[in-house]
Amino acid sequence: MKFNSCYQKLKCFSLVVLLLHGFACFSQTKKIDSLRRNTLLATNDHQKLDAIFALCDEANSLHTDTLFKYCTLADTIATRNSLGDAIIQSCFYKAMFFSRKGHFDLAENLIDSCLLLLKKSQDTKLKNRFLILKSNMLVRSDRQKESMSNSLQLLHIAEEEKDIQTQVRAKILIGWAYMELGQNRDALNWFFDAKKQQSDLPQDQWQPFLYSDIAAVYNEFKKNDSAEFYIKIALNESLEKNDLSYLANSYFIYGGICGDLGQTAKAVSLLKKGLQVRELIGDPFYIVSDMYQMGLFYTDNLETDKSIAVLREGISMAYQNSLLEKLPILYTALARNYKTTGNYLQYSQTLDTIIRLKDSLYKKNSADALAEMQTKYEVQKKENTIIQQHYDIAKKNLLIYTIGGLLAITLLSGFFFFQTRKKNQRLKLQAIEIEQKKKLTNAVMKAEEDERKRIAEDLHDSVAQKMVVAKLNLEALGNGLEFADQKKIIYNNIHTLLKESTTEVRSLSHSMMPHAFEHYGLTNSVKDFLDKIHKNNLKINFNAEGDFSAIKESKALVIYRIMQECIQNALKHSAATKLDISMICDNNEADIIIEDNGSGFNINEINYGTGLKNIQLRVEFLNGSAEINSTPGKGTVVAIYIPL
Repeated sequence: MKFNSCYQKLKCFSLVVLLLHGFACFSQTKKIDSLRRNTLLATNDHQKLDAIFALCDEANSLHTDTLFKYCTLADTIATRNSLGDAIIQSCFYKAMFFSRKGHFDLAENLIDSCLLLLKKSQDTKLKNRFLILKSNMLVRSDRQKESMSNSLQLLHIAEEEKDIQTQVRAKILIGWAYMELGQNRDALNWFFDAKKQQSDLPQDQWQPFLYSDIAAVYNEFKKNDSAEFYIKIALNESLEKNDLSYLANSYFIYGGICGDLGQTAKAVSLLKKGLQVRELIGDPFYIVSDMYQMGLFYTDNLETDKSIAVLREGISMAYQNSLLEKLPILYTALARNYKTTGNYLQYSQTLDTIIRLKDSLYKKNSADALAEMQTKYEVQKKENTIIQQHYDIAKKNLLIYTIGGLLAITLLSGFFFFQTRKKNQRLKLQAIEIEQKKKLTNAVMKAEEDERKRIAEDLHDSVAQKMVVAKLNLEALGNGLEFADQKKIIYNNIHTLLKESTTEVRSLSHSMMPHAFEHYGLTNSVKDFLDKIHKNNLKINFNAEGDFSAIKESKALVIYRIMQECIQNALKHSAATKLDISMICDNNEADIIIEDNGSGFNINEINYGTGLKNIQLRVEFLNGSAEINSTPGKGTVVAIYIPL
């Protein structure tokens, strides 16, 4: 933003030092301090994100480095929790940081990427905020023509949505672009258009920078009374909203006006306040503007060495932060100093630089292109008016047709009402029957599992233990006796039978109620079950992917029984030499595939015996689905899907 020189008789070089090298004070407003405390007191990630976003919304009063710290923290939390909307919102503040720091390519890429992601989103408020930020960034990067094009697009969207607040912001942005180009009359027209529309909004939604921009233009026109009138409004609005960026701007503009009016003491006081506030924000765009003003002050006071030093540092900062639109005014002020000191070589070189910069600026923002955009907007606005008129006519016709249609609908609605009521009653009865069936199935399956558990415990704790004791007693008896050959054979047979029976009883106990299930979960229980299968010429491949530990034990046990039944069917009937079992848990679903290379069967001639019925019943109980594909001689594939 360009401000008139107003630093008549101001001799505070120490303030320049603070401006150029300070920025270490990060103390902020009471509201920001309160929001910071909220981020520290948040008890979970969602609360912390809400607190951080509320803090970042105060970006106009935050130091640039502080903004980056919190938007980076928000991005980390949002990414950790896979919160897509929060990630995009954190990118908004990150793009704002890049724009402030002059990393315009990074800012633009981030903004365009987020707008692409938001293309189908219903969050029009966030989309509009990105478009506003893009216009702001384009002005900062000396691309006023592109900024106007983007702002006109935003204005068109806001008019369609009847969003007055966004329309006001778009018009202010267009006026700001014109002001940066030095076309102050066009800028003022847009500002007053925005002011007229803003009067329809509640006062707490008014934009303080609208009045400071109007004041700055009037100051350029040397209409100091009008400038002072509007800057007082801007100052009051900035103080009321505690917006430090626009408060500093208002102080500087007001100081310039007071300088032009000869009110030196008041100008000095306002400029000191502006510098103190600017320290808290650290925005290079406005810091460079302040350096330009300070350079003019030293020039007016014939302190050319100080002026040249300040202006060169401002030029360096402008290049570092890609603030190219600030360069012409900085070089112009620098050329004035060289001319004053009689350094005509530097004066000539600086003038060449100014011409080159202005040529570049003209190419990027030619008057013809700006006029063309303005014309396109006006044409679009007229087309929208015509469309609205057609819409109003169609609306009236629709009302007539609607009244006629309502008469017919009223007659039909009674009939459909009773039909629908009957259908709903029937559906309710079906739902009750399904629920009762589900409860009955659940009770049967629970009773079955309880009985399995009881029998397994009896086999393991009673029968198996007794058989072990009998085997031990037999061994003790055998150790103390001498047997004839024939009796020795009988003894060994009895000992072998007891040993095999003990092993089979334990195996049966484990298959009925796997102990691994209680301690190691579903996948390890299946693996344990497969490890106990010893069948000649059979190769078993088992693969499990994903986290099955989060599945409730009751549901996991049903899945285990389904797989147990499928595997036992394959072992009994397929005569397979290869059995592949795959378990995948992903996206809140479990997918199980059991494939063998056995004899297979004809699906159309399948006889649903007890085993297949048990599988089907359990799968349906889990609201899943099971598909069996088999061809005689080519094996069988069972694919099971279980929603979690």
